[in-house]
Amino acid sequence: MSASAHASCSGCGKSFRADGLVRHQGKCKEYAAQEERRLKRWRSQAPAFVPFGHKRRRVEVAAAEEPRISQEVDQCETVVVAASGDDLLPTESSTSVAPLDQVLVEQSEQEPGSAGRQPSSGRPHRSNRGRLPARYRDNVPEGPAPLPPPSASPAGLPLCSRPEIVPQKTRTSANRFGLIREYDGPLPMVDPEDETPLDELADDSARRDSPADLSLGPDVTRTQRRGVLIAPYPNMSSFLFGRWFWNGAVTKSESDRADLLENCILHPEFNPQDLHGLNWKKIDRDLASTTADAGLWGSQDGWKFADVTLKVPLGNKTSPQDYTVSGLAYRPLEEVIAAVFSSELSAGFHYTPYQMLWQPPARPDGHDPPIEKVYGEVYTSCAFLDAHAELQRSPPEEGCNLPRAVVACMPWSDSTHLAEYGNASLWPIYLLFGNQSKYVRGRPSANACHHVAYIPKLPSDIDDLIHQHTTKEGIDKIVTHCRRELMHGIWRILLSDSFVHACRHGIVVKCYDGITRRLYPRFFTYSADYPEKALLATIRDMGNCPCPRCLVAKDAISAVGTPRDMSLRVRKARVDDVDRRYKVNLARSFIYEQGKGIASAAVENLLKPESLVPTNNAFSERLGEFLPNFHTLFVPDFLHEWELGVWKNIMIHLLRILHSEAESRVRELNSRFRQVPVFGRDTIRRFSDNVSEMKQMAARDFEDALQCFIPVIDRLLPSTHDAIVLDLLFDTATLHALHKLRLHVDSTVHAINVYFPIFTTSLRRFKQVTCAQFDTTELPKEARARMHRQQRQQQRSLGMGSTDSATGPTAAAPSTGLPIPTPRRKDFNMNTYKLHSLGDYPTCIVSVGTLDSHTTQIGELAHRIAKRRFARTSKKDFTKQMTDIERREARLLHMSHELSAQGDSSDSSPFPAPGPASAFQKADAAQEELIEGENAPLSVHHYIARSQKVYEYLPHFVRSHLQDPAAKDFVRRLKEHLLRRLDRTTDEDDPDDIIIPDDHHRAFHFEHERMYRHQTLRVNYTTYDVRRGQDIIHVATDHCHVMVRANEDLPEPPPEAGASEPHRTRQHSEPMFWYAKVLGIYHVNVLDYRTSTTATRPRRMEFLHIRWFGRDPDWRSGWAAKRLDRVGYVPESDDGAFDFLDPDDVIRGCHLIPAFAEGRTSSLLGPSALSRPSSNHDEDWERFYVNRFVDRDMFMRYLGGAVGHQTALAPSVVHLLALQGGELRSRNPGSESEEQAMAGDPVASASPSGGPALPDSELGLAFEDDELNDTDLEDEDYDSDVPFALL
Repeated sequence: MSASAHASCSGCGKSFRADGLVRHQGKCKEYAAQEERRLKRWRSQAPAFVPFGHKRRRVEVAAAEEPRISQEVDQCETVVVAASGDDLLPTESSTSVAPLDQVLVEQSEQEPGSAGRQPSSGRPHRSNRGRLPARYRDNVPEGPAPLPPPSASPAGLPLCSRPEIVPQKTRTSANRFGLIREYDGPLPMVDPEDETPLDELADDSARRDSPADLSLGPDVTRTQRRGVLIAPYPNMSSFLFGRWFWNGAVTKSESDRADLLENCILHPEFNPQDLHGLNWKKIDRDLASTTADAGLWGSQDGWKFADVTLKVPLGNKTSPQDYTVSGLAYRPLEEVIAAVFSSELSAGFHYTPYQMLWQPPARPDGHDPPIEKVYGEVYTSCAFLDAHAELQRSPPEEGCNLPRAVVACMPWSDSTHLAEYGNASLWPIYLLFGNQSKYVRGRPSANACHHVAYIPKLPSDIDDLIHQHTTKEGIDKIVTHCRRELMHGIWRILLSDSFVHACRHGIVVKCYDGITRRLYPRFFTYSADYPEKALLATIRDMGNCPCPRCLVAKDAISAVGTPRDMSLRVRKARVDDVDRRYKVNLARSFIYEQGKGIASAAVENLLKPESLVPTNNAFSERLGEFLPNFHTLFVPDFLHEWELGVWKNIMIHLLRILHSEAESRVRELNSRFRQVPVFGRDTIRRFSDNVSEMKQMAARDFEDALQCFIPVIDRLLPSTHDAIVLDLLFDTATLHALHKLRLHVDSTVHAINVYFPIFTTSLRRFKQVTCAQFDTTELPKEARARMHRQQRQQQRSLGMGSTDSATGPTAAAPSTGLPIPTPRRKDFNMNTYKLHSLGDYPTCIVSVGTLDSHTTQIGELAHRIAKRRFARTSKKDFTKQMTDIERREARLLHMSHELSAQGDSSDSSPFPAPGPASAFQKADAAQEELIEGENAPLSVHHYIARSQKVYEYLPHFVRSHLQDPAAKDFVRRLKEHLLRRLDRTTDEDDPDDIIIPDDHHRAFHFEHERMYRHQTLRVNYTTYDVRRGQDIIHVATDHCHVMVRANEDLPEPPPEAGASEPHRTRQHSEPMFWYAKVLGIYHVNVLDYRTSTTATRPRRMEFLHIRWFGRDPDWRSGWAAKRLDRVGYVPESDDGAFDFLDPDDVIRGCHLIPAFAEGRTSSLLGPSALSRPSSNHDEDWERFYVNRFVDRDMFMRYLGGAVGHQTALAPSVVHLLALQGGELRSRNPGSESEEQAMAGDPVASASPSGGPALPDSELGLAFEDDELNDTDLEDEDYDSDVPFALL
């Protein structure tokens, strides 16, 4: 049948072209009814159907035809050729379509010759073709094992008869992931992690984006407390409307409209008549009031306002002047603690800490590796365990036998702009609690960031006061001093006598779990960016010793990562001792009593060597009894130190190098970034058109750039420097991923200690070899920013003030006569605090948990709530208005919870509770089809829609893709794949041993000869930190690549293979995965008559039509080679280029980035509509990089040692750690104490033996004069494959 011939539909009789007939039959009701009747008749005769040896119509094929054609006919004839009755199955006469046997003959005659496209040497290939992937086990996350009965004594750990001397240790049994909880002392009365539901273990990628459920539950009209609970609202209707108004967003959305209708207007208890005549302003005022007569909320947890008086030192023998700063809004910390711990906000809080342990999987020899400690939550950290043990050892309050618990206070503060235009800003202090899980605490919707203070800014009229007594040049130093005094004056108000009394004697609170406890507040961390840390730690911003935790000099920071540097951190740690306080008090006496200037020689000589400032620290004064060293509060800040710090500095200098090399290199970089595929819901987003400009790039944008930078910059620099840069980028991405892990064990902490000196060595090599060879200058963006700064400074000096926003600084340039500056030379700077801070990460992880527990990102996200509240204010004196809004929202949420709790316990409910699953919110059938799978259970491995609306009729599918290599032997291969899956019953079954006889093919049928097509596949997977994640595989988009476990026998690499040729052989000991592009997502309903000739029920079988990637045989990759894995499409001449895949074998989606430097090719595959869109001009990328750094879970699948994956460290990683560790021990004998070695403390290896003990002269390091660091190193002998311990 020619392409131009017409065919008639057997159902309705209409005529169509051949291609239009397929589309019509998919919609024709008459044709569908006819097919259904035929199938019923065929099923009714199925008992008499003999699958083996019966007569069938055969295709007459000439003897000279290829054996493949006849084999294809035998395998596929059951699809379209009927049994003895012509009306049992569709035939050519009944469907007006040529039978499949004729189609196969035409396919053999017209198939494009692929013999000429033989895989050349070096083409990607797959070993063990024909094998199914290794079976993948999907273990659903679960909470820890339940606590043992109080009377039970765990095996091997007898109960101690004298707990006051030797505390009782109790271990739970291990859960399926090997996690064990170890309690030091009595077990908790209530286990917050008992029977944790799977939805609470959902990762961000699997979390449903739905609004908070504000439903009130059943009718509570019979309860007497409801009138008190909803006061000051006079009735239920006013409460429903008020709750919607204050808890909704200012800019309305569809969800807000649905909430208004569902939970207000259509609520059974809403009556519009109840809203007449209400004084809404009075209701709102009463709802935010904290006066004694404010009903249920009187004098509880409300906002207070205070003034802060400063003593302004004016010098020149002038007495200090008092200056009052008004506008401080705050909530007493002890009241906030009591309110939170007694409310529903404390649900799931941990009051009894425990040590989390992990039993790694058994080794191949059958032996169990040693148990490792797990670091993640604050309530499992060493700091919390020590504070709890110290509290339990202390004498209890007289006459009090209540259980005592530690409140882990974690303040956060930073200033933020409230409006896109204008200068309105807010400086909030948030209080978070380490008793709460970080996975809940990090979500803004959890309301875990409690607003406790709004810091007023220092008024500008203080300049006038200072200017009356001193010169203009000295104003800035005095103003800076006053800012410090203001900050610590505010904290003295917050750390009031009542709060100190609570720290000493505790607060008696009936907690939300029903147990009355005595709570003792303790400060664990303080999260802030560096300028604010310097303010709070009372040190100079970027002074001689810029770190708030140690006294390492700024000039010595470039030696970061060396054993000497790691040793200095310990020996020169900052302490709040008598000597520090004496120096500060002496300097203050010089200033306030003797009238010396803040920058006088007497003050500078006393404080400058240690970068101290003449301000008494509020934490030292008020909490010294409970916080021996306040410097430990200021933990590293991952957000500003990594993405916006070290990596941003590296990226900017790489752009400077590209600019100095050639502008075309920058354009090529931007072009490559635009072609990087997206990944996940928002893991890797589409890059901007001009990444090199770095316009409006946030921290997450810099992180995305780091994770994708290796393929983008590949070969844009000369070969020698290209190798150095790629090494640096690989080490940077590795250390970044290790630092950002949300769950650590001893082995991964040790990996940080090893990789950190590797990274810093690569960084120094980059500075001394590559940076020295390029004359780098400011980027255009940097030059413009410098010009604007100069204009503003000149305008201030001329008394012009700030420029108007309408004209801007650029418009003022001609009037000032300031010429546009030429770009200045810019060298790569390693003497930064942010680089220095990276060395403290392992210590912080072991002490207070992983960095995501106290990252400043939590507060940055909480700023969104403050900005939303600001939009509701009048924009004048908005601080008071925002405090009122905060109280209204908090109390309305509490009301909703209390009403819902009462409704849940009420037995008299005349109507069901309205909620998200109500009939009103259900979409129609068409819309529901689009979002099918959104609410699929996370316990299943994957989800493919149940719909059968879109299908492919197999005869038409084969006919329409006769010349498409992706459809070659489609039906036979599909049957072979499905039958092998059915016959593989155990993990030990070798697919090569499964032989499918021909008669099994003939007895295996597809119902209706259809396969049903789907667009998306949702794959649920367990992450490394025992959470549930989800990837969405979407055909014909960037989300179409998957990874499966490899199932191949790799030969042992030859001795010293590739030693003289870098990147030539792959590390065979690393985890192996196969990668594939998903061309189609289908399911079929199969009828299996192999074991029975009677009627059988159709069985749904799902499969993916894929195109395999093969490994690049000429590429060496892995941790030792410092290169990403590289793969490429298998040529179509390879018999296994196209295949089918069981969705159960999919681990998750993967991120493949084109190897842009390799270019495109058309030699791998001819024209194929199934494999690629026509816009690709029948070309494929020659190679792809497998992005192992795309997210932390993917990173851990290659590194190993993941709890959720139940894997040990990759052998190559173990080898590298052993090599580095042995080098450290040989160079630094006796560097560890015996106690550290016996305890196996992972931090012990960080100091002083945290990295290779390289000679200072070899690294070009100088601690006295850092100018020696700029000397160039000869790069003639540089080889990127040389182990870093030998560099």
